[in-house]
Formats: sequence, C-alpha cells, structure tokens
Amino acid sequence: YKPTIKASNLPDNIKDVDNSILKEVIECENVRPLGSNKCTGSGVFRLIPTELKFYKKMNLPLPRLCPDCRHRERIKQRNPLKLWKRKCMKKGCHNEFQTTYSPDRKEIVYCEKCYNKEVG
Repeated sequence: YKPTIKASNLPDNIKDVDNSILKEVIECENVRPLGSNKCTGSGVFRLIPTELKFYKKMNLPLPRLCPDCRHRERIKQRNPLKLWKRKCMKKGCHNEFQTTYSPDRKEIVYCEKCYNKEVG
C-alpha cells in the first residue's frame, strides 16, 4: 500500500476526526528516509471502524505508529526476563526474595507478606 497521509498530518484531537479517516492509508511515524527506517512493520496502516469508535469513545488521539511499532513499544516497557535478589524495603522487614525489578530501578519493592499488608 502507498500512504495517503503522514502520521504528522493527523489531527491531534479525536474530535476533529471524521469517518473519512477510514479510507486513508496512514504512514507510520517511524518511517524514515534514506535507510534510517525505524519502523518494524509495513510502514503503513489503516484504521477500522471499531477502532475509530473506540478512540472516539475513550477520547484518545489517533495512533501515529503502525501496529507492529506500537507492539514493540509496549514490549520495551516490560521488565526483562531476569531475576534479581532483593530485600524487602518495608522498615523492619528483613525478607529476601527474587524479583524482576532491578536494584537500579526507583520502585519500592516489598516482599509478598508486607505487600499484602500494605495494599490488602
């Protein structure tokens, strides 16, 4: 497919979007010229009616990335498949356990017992 609109030309507000967008072939924002392409998909995508209805209902802006690039961005937010030995950060607790949260991260990490007391 050849793009009919660049992601940068999409309206920022979903209220400015009508059903004509369903006929457009949108170029992924990650498509770059001259071999520096960051797009992991086909480079273009289309919206389907149920998708547009969802964005309007939830008052969300239109996506600027193709589905493959959006998926890649979600995967990057996940913790790595590695376990670190950590100590419970609850004052007075000396439990040690394994977690996917690296010691370099800023999140507060409790053992299961302290976590359940705190949020349960």
